[in-house]
Amino acid sequence: MTAFSTARVARRVRAAHPSWFVLVAMAVFWAVLFGVLVWRRHDRFGSFGFDMGIFDQAVWLAARGKSFITVRGLDLFGHHANVAFYFLAPFSWMGAGPHFLNLLQVAGLAACALPLYLLGRHRNLSPWVALVPAAAFLAHPSTGFLAWELFHPETVAVPFLLGAYLAAAKQEWRWFAVLLVVAVMWKEDVALAAFFLGLLLLARGERKVALWTMVLSLAWFLFVNRFLLGAVNGAGAFYDEFFGDLGGSPFDIAHTAASDPTRIVRKFGTDDARGYLWQMVSPFGMLPLLSPLVVLIGFPTALGNILSVNSFTRDITFHYSALPLAALALGAVETLAWFRNRLARPWVTSTLAGVMLVTALMGAKDWGVSPWGDEYRLRGWWPGTGDPAIDTKRFAVTLIPDGDAVSATYSFVPHLSHRDLIYEFPNPYGERNWGIRGEKRHDPSKVRWLIADYRIMGAEDRAVFDSAIDDYEFEIVLERDGIVVARRTG
Repeated sequence: MTAFSTARVARRVRAAHPSWFVLVAMAVFWAVLFGVLVWRRHDRFGSFGFDMGIFDQAVWLAARGKSFITVRGLDLFGHHANVAFYFLAPFSWMGAGPHFLNLLQVAGLAACALPLYLLGRHRNLSPWVALVPAAAFLAHPSTGFLAWELFHPETVAVPFLLGAYLAAAKQEWRWFAVLLVVAVMWKEDVALAAFFLGLLLLARGERKVALWTMVLSLAWFLFVNRFLLGAVNGAGAFYDEFFGDLGGSPFDIAHTAASDPTRIVRKFGTDDARGYLWQMVSPFGMLPLLSPLVVLIGFPTALGNILSVNSFTRDITFHYSALPLAALALGAVETLAWFRNRLARPWVTSTLAGVMLVTALMGAKDWGVSPWGDEYRLRGWWPGTGDPAIDTKRFAVTLIPDGDAVSATYSFVPHLSHRDLIYEFPNPYGERNWGIRGEKRHDPSKVRWLIADYRIMGAEDRAVFDSAIDDYEFEIVLERDGIVVARRTG
């Protein structure tokens, strides 16, 4: 039986089109490259409490039946509805931490090339043309930055969302349901993308599946956003405050759009909004815009990014671009397929694919964070080997016993997050990025260790740190290269 199976696999490998080997080689190369980079980033203390420490502690807590994230000052389900974190519990029991989460995300991003290629083949694209959108996705500067920013649940949801779209295209509805549910379980925002996917299916005549998808997706999002988060944290969704005077909920924003649409339109005319849209779409050769119904899958997230009062949501370097990027990649495939199937002139499709490949490589060079991108050399996104305190940092974290409560500056937090009480300094001695409005502050007397990198602290934080040492009876056990570790004695 084994010999027969081996022979059958060998025959399939020999019969496979060469594009398959290029696809696998591309994905593996990308995964290894960025896997090494993200490993080094965390290992060299380039990961931060926000957001690596938040999510790593959240996974660790979920695996142990606990839920209050002290890095953020919010309960797990008062922060986001990250139900899929419980899938990671067995790995956490075996000691998995930030490295595992980051490599899982890198593997997921690399795997996105497969459903994009298979979708192209299902839409009758030639093997080499079907390879182009997958390559454009991996080369896209935002894809590299999603890896750089380290683990985020909506980024991990992307391969499942792409897989659900492929299953829908092939009318494999059981797989569609399973993959879409798993995608939504990573974060509640994905439910909005699922709703617009349902709207697309409705336009394609899949009425029953479409209506179920739309109703369940919208119901889940509204349940989480309007009830669950507020019931758990007592204040509501913290990101409702992202939209300033436009409104504190999707319904308020919709009312603003209906009553005074110019306030919404003006947001699209700002320099950062135009730059954001250009950097997202142009690496695909602008082709996704010719498949507007598909691109609408990423519309709610992109709209929120543009309307937000926080400029970082309109920056391709952050996770807010994950779902719009997925929608654009699907739109790129569908546009090529439309030209292939409607015009029946393969040279047109091949030319457009060539344009997409060139613009993808240009985007990777001009804005990408990979070693062949200008940003890699000019901005120093990845930590190098020049930190003179790196050995002291590594020694410092070994001084903190497992389970002891710690308050640490942000670069130490992800290295100490597997405990019930880990605070990003100045919490809990001061209040910063805690809860929704600083509510439910914790008792500073519970902290047994302080650890800080003085070189990244402002004068105000240094004063609070020194005061905590004096007022709460700490003794300094390490002070070297700007790194200070103090232990409570009282």
